[in-house]
Formats: sequence, structure tokens, C-alpha cells
Amino acid sequence: MPLFRQYSAVNIFNNVGIASLCAVIHTAGMYKSIIILTLAFSSSLIIAQQIPELSANKQALIKQAKIWVAEQTKLEQDQVKISATDRRLKIPSCDSAFDVSFSYPSSQESIRISCPNTDWQVFVGVKLIKNTLGFAFKTDMPTGQLLYPDDVTPIRLKSSIRGVIREPQALKEMSLSKSVLAGDLVLQQYLTKTAVVFQIDKDILAGEFIDLENITNVRKPLSSTSAAQRLPKRLLSQSAAAKNLRAGSILSRDDLRVKNTIMVSKEIIGRGQKLSSANAALEPFYGALPSDALFANAGISQMEAIRTIAPGQPIRTSDLRPASLVRQDDTVMLSIKKGSLKITAPMIALGQGQLGEQITLRNPDSGDEVQAVVTGPREAEIR
Repeated sequence: MPLFRQYSAVNIFNNVGIASLCAVIHTAGMYKSIIILTLAFSSSLIIAQQIPELSANKQALIKQAKIWVAEQTKLEQDQVKISATDRRLKIPSCDSAFDVSFSYPSSQESIRISCPNTDWQVFVGVKLIKNTLGFAFKTDMPTGQLLYPDDVTPIRLKSSIRGVIREPQALKEMSLSKSVLAGDLVLQQYLTKTAVVFQIDKDILAGEFIDLENITNVRKPLSSTSAAQRLPKRLLSQSAAAKNLRAGSILSRDDLRVKNTIMVSKEIIGRGQKLSSANAALEPFYGALPSDALFANAGISQMEAIRTIAPGQPIRTSDLRPASLVRQDDTVMLSIKKGSLKITAPMIALGQGQLGEQITLRNPDSGDEVQAVVTGPREAEIR
């Protein structure tokens, strides 16, 4: 004979009043469970738990306050929140529009609302949602795509987002570091710098000068270019090709022999020979420069070569030394100063000397010898 046991339980969920009735029927050797949910959530009970619907007077007050605050702050109405929904706040009927003003001149956090010609007034809080300007991509774009201000459209953000781009001009000279979809927010982390490189439009033979009309500026992501390819354009107009260059290739510093104006030998300059305008001059030079190349001709007449210099070669400071202004057996004009008195006499050099060096001179008449300091070509003085 089957035995019946009936169990009932009432569960109260969140004070809503939902009852559950459970009946469990046992039979010999077998269990059958039948769970019957007799009540569901009642929408009327949920509404009863929420804030009561705003009265017509309160809705009118909130609407008018929003309009006034939006005008004063130059914001949209949906950026203004009026804290007047508390059900304890009773709003009377007002025969005319409410008077609205900020509670304090220096603050926009609360407003004073009053009904004209009555004693009624209330102070309510105000929250301003100041939107942030941002930009979104107009279309899908792949990694490495070069960016321009026209690629984005302005959007209004209701909260501040870290890294957001606020000016379309920030996209200038930028490319994408990752692919993006239309509508994606433009963030700094998606951008990478670009560099201008120079592409050859036609073949250039070694030694030919670079013609800017045969060069095209190409902007590429910085990561896809080398430091040697990021050349100043002015360098190209002063360069010749260091080797044969193919059309379509990107110029590199190693491809160029850059023009420099330096001191170059005009003829063979022998060891010990003094430099002069006859054997050395400032001339354009294309090619690798020595680190100690001379870029000016000042003072070269007082220098001499310490090794043979071939014609057309850059003259280096390491090739030179101060020239001997006095050589052995030269006739040297010796100066002797005493106060305002200056005496000069011809002497014979017994050795050679450079500027500032001390040398020995002999009087050709008496044979007396004196020590003097070289002050110029074949000139010395006793100090």
C-alpha cells in the first residue's frame, strides 16, 4: 500500500511574497518528485517597491530646472541631472514658471527653486556630466595604415578615457600600430610615428648626381624604416650616387656620396712642403670624409706636409704640422726692443724653428751668437 507524505514550505524572497509548494510522493521501491511553483514574480509588487511615479508638478520643475542649468553651463539637457526625485519632496502647483538660480554664485552644485509670489522654495542638488570630445575611425583600417585628420569623426564621450585623442591634428605623421574597425575609439596606444623616406623613380648610375625630380617622398611607419634611410632632404641635392641604384628602391645614407667643401690638394704636395693657394684649395668633395678633414683655409700658409699628399685628396690635420718659419742658414731679421727703442739687425740662423720656438742666431760680422724666439717667416726677437 503506497505511503503518502506531504511536505509544504513557504519561502519569502526579498519581501515580494512568493510562495513555493512542494509535494513529494513516495511509492515502494520508487521515488517520484513533483515540484509545483504556484506563484511567479508579480509586476505590481515590484513596482510597489520602486520609487513612486513623479507627479506632474515635479516633472515640470525638473524639466524647467534642466533647461535653465543647461543654458547657464552651455551643456546639453541630458548632461544635467536634477536631484528632485525624493518622494518626500512635495512640489506645489505654481501659477507661473518657477524661478531658478544657483544657490551660490561660485558653485554649480545646487540650485534654488521658488514659486513667484509665494513663500515656497527648495534647494536641490545638480550634477553636471561634462562630456569629453573624442574621435572614432570612419572605416576599417589595417596595421601600418597612414592616418590623416579626415580618417576620423568626432564623438562625445560621457566619461574621460585614458589615452583618447582629442584633436584630429594629432594624427598627422602617424600610422596604425594595430588594425581597427569602423567606430573604434581613436586611442594613443593605436598610433605610431612615421618617417619620410625617399624612393628612386628611375635608375641612377654610380657617380651621377641625385636629381630631386627623380625622387618621391614616401611616408612609412617609423618601425619599418632604418636610421640610415631617414635622411634630411637637403642632403640629396648635394650628393652623388655611391653605386648603381635601381628604380623603386629607398635611398640610404650608404647609397650617397655627400657633397662637402673641404681643403683638397691641387697637385702633389711633398713631405716638408709648405701649403699655399698654389697647391691647396677649398673645393667640393664627394665621398667618405676623414674625421680630421680641413673645412677652412685659414692659417694653411703656416703649415707643411709631414707626408706626400696626392692630387685631389682631402687634406687632413694629421697630414700637417706647423711649418718651420726659419730654416738653417736663412738670413733672419732680429729685433731688439728696449722701451720705445727698437733695433733690427740681420742674423744667420744656425738651425730651423717654428713659430714661438727658440733658435740660435749668429752675427755675420762679429760671429757672436744669440738666442731668439721665432715670430714670423725669417723673423725673430730677443725677449
